[in-house]
Amino acid sequence: MTFASSCARPAGSSTGTAAPEGQRKYLLGGNWKSNGTIASLEKLIEEFNAAGPIPANAEVVIGCPFIHIPICLMSLRDDIEIAAQDCSLTGTGAYTGEIAASQLKDMGVTWVILGHSERREGFGMAGEDSELVAKKTKKALEEGLKVMLCIGEKKEEREAGTTMDVCASQLKPVADILSKEDWANVSSKLYYHFRRNLFPFQSRHSFFEPPTHVKRLCLGSLLIFSRI
Repeated sequence: MTFASSCARPAGSSTGTAAPEGQRKYLLGGNWKSNGTIASLEKLIEEFNAAGPIPANAEVVIGCPFIHIPICLMSLRDDIEIAAQDCSLTGTGAYTGEIAASQLKDMGVTWVILGHSERREGFGMAGEDSELVAKKTKKALEEGLKVMLCIGEKKEEREAGTTMDVCASQLKPVADILSKEDWANVSSKLYYHFRRNLFPFQSRHSFFEPPTHVKRLCLGSLLIFSRI
């Protein structure tokens, strides 16, 4: 039994029709990054729990800081899944400060965000290269987590017209290490910054106007993922 399964979370609700078999199901993830206090978290959870039904053809996931995962698993409505914002390359052991994928799974976490641009760039320390992201992705999948795999270009790379080259180079190490079966639990990330208010979201892959209450669920930064 996981920690999450022992918690009496509030029941969620859905509206509309579930996506037919073989048809895309939207995956929307709100990334809280390294933000929040206990007081602000309790307020957010209260808002999420009262936000109304989630479309049946959409899956909503909150990526919260490690320290807030237990509170979310105890208090957040049960139709919103919880993602960690990272996990270690290692298993458990003498790895001070690291959080193993198996520990997240044991807690009841179902998703993990890997390869985020901020972690690739680094913030006062060395960033993660694509080979490391690929190895962490494989480890997370082996431990039973689903992975939100982030790839993407910088502004100057987009302006230089090298977007696809950058994305291909970031994706290649993952493609080399994952099996065909692994990809069933991997979603690729198309990153959108919610503060820009750039809805509706449109790409080569999809067109989706999130309902108002779903926008409220994804306060801060919105990540819209496409299953590969």
